Amino acid sequence: LIDTYGFKSIKLKGGGYIHPQQEADICFNLRKKFGRDLNIRYDPNGSLSLGTGMRLANRFLDCDLEYFEDPVWGIEAMSNLRKSVNMPLATNMCVKSFDDLGPGITRHAIDIVLSDLYYWEGPRGVKRLAAVCEAMGVGLSMHSGTEFGITMAAMLHTAATTPYLSHDIDAHYHHLTDDIIVGGPLPYKDGCMEVPAGPGLGVELDPEKVEKYSRYAEEKGDYYKAFLADDRRPDWFQIVPGW
Repeated sequence: LIDTYGFKSIKLKGGGYIHPQQEADICFNLRKKFGRDLNIRYDPNGSLSLGTGMRLANRFLDCDLEYFEDPVWGIEAMSNLRKSVNMPLATNMCVKSFDDLGPGITRHAIDIVLSDLYYWEGPRGVKRLAAVCEAMGVGLSMHSGTEFGITMAAMLHTAATTPYLSHDIDAHYHHLTDDIIVGGPLPYKDGCMEVPAGPGLGVELDPEKVEKYSRYAEEKGDYYKAFLADDRRPDWFQIVPGW
């Protein structure tokens, strides 16, 4: 990722596949290999207990993480963790709407909010969020939800016109092998993307690709539903608080 795209910030997505201490080992190995010039983030998606989160956070003090993202679930647990360790905590899970923003800040549960065009009411909503974060001294980045070129273009326009963005934005975009916009996936250069020029968002739909991947989605099913299903319990479905 670093050599191919020029990224200067990387995130380890954790929680559930291996032991948390093994995931911590990976972060330390990355730090050892790439030195202090690389921003390293770790995100176990709220899967840790408060005790495990505290132990890892204290251990990570020697790793110089850029931030620890959603180590535990909910504003209260995040607040308790933040009180126990001097480490930036980021979120796109416990603070994901304007209703959450006040409690998240006043409870000192968060240091960085990962904005999202869908969670935060589009580009205009993200700008409102940025104004609050700047006024309250809270950092701001941007969450990625495996978007195609249309949303990627909207993210780029929003990011380029939001001066307060304090951290590199997330992107799963490099995982795509194709896109539904004319010309294929937007290119990276030195870890960045140019803001698309032209009318609207600056990108144009490719009707043949839309048709192709619509059929593909019907054949393969909804990508996100794979995370909300259990083959052993076909009648069960997950209810995520607030979603």
